[in-house]
Amino acid sequence: MELYEAFISSVPAHLRVTMAVRGRYQAYVETEGGAGLASLPLPGKKPYGDAAVCTDWLGKPLRDLAAQLGSDDMALSALGCAAVNAWFNRRESMETLGVTLYPPEIDEGDVFRTLEPECAGKLVSTIGHFRGGEKLAGMRELRVFEKDPRPGDYPEWEEDRLLPGSDVVIITGMALTNGTMPHILELCRDSQIVALSGPSVPVSPIWFDHGVTALFGTLCWDIPGCRKAMRYGGHKDTWKYMGKSVLRK
Repeated sequence: MELYEAFISSVPAHLRVTMAVRGRYQAYVETEGGAGLASLPLPGKKPYGDAAVCTDWLGKPLRDLAAQLGSDDMALSALGCAAVNAWFNRRESMETLGVTLYPPEIDEGDVFRTLEPECAGKLVSTIGHFRGGEKLAGMRELRVFEKDPRPGDYPEWEEDRLLPGSDVVIITGMALTNGTMPHILELCRDSQIVALSGPSVPVSPIWFDHGVTALFGTLCWDIPGCRKAMRYGGHKDTWKYMGKSVLRK
């Protein structure tokens, strides 16, 4: 797929994987000068077992691991996404792009807080559950689409019928990992704002060629801290070492 190839081919061929971990909730990959995170799709919402270092990938080309993004094996696809993010979501490249960065101790860079003024009177749809979406003030309607819908959510298969016509669409970065992102972007091509949010989002202008207008991603602010947290399973402990990043078209 064109979108996936654009990310994979951008990863420099000379970079090597120096650490790769499948945690309980996240995948984590390090390379020279950078580290990337991606959420693991959790079948039945159950976390994976104890964290495991993926020794088979250590020393291998980062691009080869990145090429696993889109695999039918969701854990492997998440590792591929983390490998992509190890290249794109590094502080040096983000600063060059003019990305707004927020360190872990600053409570800014949230997708809903940032977009709230632009959602007034609008039909807002989210792909995936996000904390805070229901608190958006002034929106006309909120539609939540989920693979495993909760009461009040719309099931994933309703996206084809109901997503077109949304004024604002906020998409979990996990849609890149599970392979649904290209179709979702096609459905919201006429939306005014299409935002991606979460640790799985590669922060790159590549998205702007595919209809996305805003990126709310993360970066490993403290790589040794992230590495240690991931070796113990990750999840909440990892966020203490993660900053936020915002890039708009």
